[in-house]
Amino acid sequence: MVARGKSKARVCTYYSLLSVWVVCAIGWYRYYYGSAASAKIPHSIYDTNDPEFELSKVLNLAVDGNEFTNNSMYLRLKEAYNSSEEVGLRYSSIYDDIFQNHEFESVIGNLDFRQRCNLFFRNVFIKNHNWVFNPNQNFEVGLGKEFERYQSNNAAKLQAAFDKANEGRSVEDYKGKFSEFKKQAFQELKQAEVEQRVVNELAVFRLYNKCYVTDNDPLQNRKTDAFISEQKLLINDDAELKSKVVPFEQTKKEQLVTNGNTLPNLDHRIYPWLSFDLPVYERWTGQIYRDIPDFSQILKDKSQPPKSGSSKSAQSTAFFKRFKSQCNGKGIVLSFANQHTDTAVNLIRLLRALKNTLPIQIVYFDNLNDDSKRKIVTAARENFSYLPQSFDKISQYLPKDYLDPTSKGLPKQEVWFVNTATSINPNFKDKFGGYANKLLATLFNSFNEFMLVDADTALLHSPESFFQLQGYKETGTFFFKDRSILQRRNENDSRMFKRISQSAVDKIMFDIDPMTNRTFNGNFFQDLYHQMESGVVLFNRQQHFNSILMVVHINFLSIIRKKSWGDKELYWLGFAFNGDENYHFNSHGAAAIGEVTNPSDRKRPDGTHHRSQELCSPHPGHISEEDNHTLLWINSGFRYCHQADIINYDVESKLGRKLKFLDSTAAAFKEYYHSPLRIKHAVVPPRGERLQNMENKNDEPSLGWAVEREYCKEYMWCAYSSIGGITDIDTGAENTMEGLLITYTEKEQAFFDYYGDIWIGVE
Repeated sequence: MVARGKSKARVCTYYSLLSVWVVCAIGWYRYYYGSAASAKIPHSIYDTNDPEFELSKVLNLAVDGNEFTNNSMYLRLKEAYNSSEEVGLRYSSIYDDIFQNHEFESVIGNLDFRQRCNLFFRNVFIKNHNWVFNPNQNFEVGLGKEFERYQSNNAAKLQAAFDKANEGRSVEDYKGKFSEFKKQAFQELKQAEVEQRVVNELAVFRLYNKCYVTDNDPLQNRKTDAFISEQKLLINDDAELKSKVVPFEQTKKEQLVTNGNTLPNLDHRIYPWLSFDLPVYERWTGQIYRDIPDFSQILKDKSQPPKSGSSKSAQSTAFFKRFKSQCNGKGIVLSFANQHTDTAVNLIRLLRALKNTLPIQIVYFDNLNDDSKRKIVTAARENFSYLPQSFDKISQYLPKDYLDPTSKGLPKQEVWFVNTATSINPNFKDKFGGYANKLLATLFNSFNEFMLVDADTALLHSPESFFQLQGYKETGTFFFKDRSILQRRNENDSRMFKRISQSAVDKIMFDIDPMTNRTFNGNFFQDLYHQMESGVVLFNRQQHFNSILMVVHINFLSIIRKKSWGDKELYWLGFAFNGDENYHFNSHGAAAIGEVTNPSDRKRPDGTHHRSQELCSPHPGHISEEDNHTLLWINSGFRYCHQADIINYDVESKLGRKLKFLDSTAAAFKEYYHSPLRIKHAVVPPRGERLQNMENKNDEPSLGWAVEREYCKEYMWCAYSSIGGITDIDTGAENTMEGLLITYTEKEQAFFDYYGDIWIGVE
């Protein structure tokens, strides 16, 4: 006890003397050199003979180990801004660097938004003068020489931890498990390091775009100004807090990071994968535009808003600030390669039947040849007056101007080709293969408002009507849910995503909202694989530009990308990681589309009919939440089985479980699979409470979806209008849940038939 007391006294004496020394040193420094702003004599942080070299060491020692989270101001602001909902558990290490050198009250009480931005990025450069985002970085946690060093350097600690973890257990229970224990300890340590690296990357990217790309956005500026004013009001209303707000002074290192070169350098460091050239925009006429086209001028279309960007934005050093300022108009965006051209041709024909008037941009990455372009332009511009017989059944319901007055056929389409290859640094071309082409289409199309559509999507209403959906008008986005399949992912994925999401510190410093239950209550954070279906996605670029940038950015982060199914979850995840939860999901999950199974073909073991209705189809469809009836679009084209050309019909025709109304011959199945899908019904299954199977005693389905892998190359899914049934025969207790079963009218079916015939090319 005596020794410990002496030690404590010695430490107190040391820090007291140190504090006096620091005060004297600061006084001496100010007396001889004045304030930082008025200093005449340059100093060097590397000069050991410079008195300031010693001073900087003492100042760093004085704050060493300071936990800024213990600051009373920080805690009060955290309490004020945090909701009761869960937030991220990590924050950027740059905040540690800032608050080890500055009082929290000084930063919050003195700096406006732009000053905070500059402070953050000065410290990014101080931490690593050569910092640049690396799109090729590896986030995998593996074993190797580093693990061997870890074992060697921590042998005693690991043994002690292993022994403690197994206290009270018999040796037989944990014998031989030490090796696995060491591997797990190492992997958890490295995983924490990886997650911190991702948090740092996301913070830098997120803040750069908010600080320097959309810093001229009036809505953003009003919001951040109000936010900071609220903070300062909170301070001024509290005498104790106000007394702690000392004048803000940059550290010597921060002063050495000049303003002049910050933005140009950062643009290239944040986006090393860019060439900083615009894509090539080519109209169907063959005319080439090396600048973003102004559709209101080119098309002489008053419904297309003109370019609205300021000349100041157009001259900005930030590439995407210039790009955003020049985007204009509203349109449809497609992305596909040569092998999907024929499917895209079918979609173009369907758009003509829907009387689409919006321009179409086909965004590609040097993978669309001239033959494909000719097919697309021909489908869009040739006279289209020979309509299928199914047109006769719906012609009475169409407006008089449905057909073009000149050609007496379907209206021609305004098609553009956008080659993004010129915009990508050649060293990173391999980052944009496959579905990543679609992310480039999301970013580099030139519309302010756009509908991103897959080539195999079949719209069933005019594209213009999608922009009138209430969810889109309220949020500037519209997303659609996937099938509500209870296919589970590793529960650690959700925990990891929460840990790397933005924190309360991001909120307090830069008004970056943390994720809330708005995001956490979705399928993805309930440990399910599927949440979003990305065959149709709507965006307003001006409202969500930074979030669109984040969507593209997280594709480079394998720790996020590899836990998503292709591109489809990256859209809403990009929004969530950007602090933007102002996105809208259609309330209905995907439906099965086609015709319900004849109840006689699906009986219980006792011969009675099921309560539930079954609909088996290779096509997911999407029902409007506004009337719980309208079928907005379907996926996988309009052919009954879009894999029809590669099916083994001799095998499938003999299975006998589904499609019992067909003759069990290869010829019958082949004809049916190649014919247009005939839509009479839609089924949106219910989803079990707490994501559970609704087990029951009377042979009703316990899940809303069941895959029939032996049909249509594993694309056949059966949906059930209700799940659950009798759980206790004696009491009659049941757990039945009802979904949505829709029967379409003859008029609606006639329109579906017409659109299907147009898509496939039926005469």
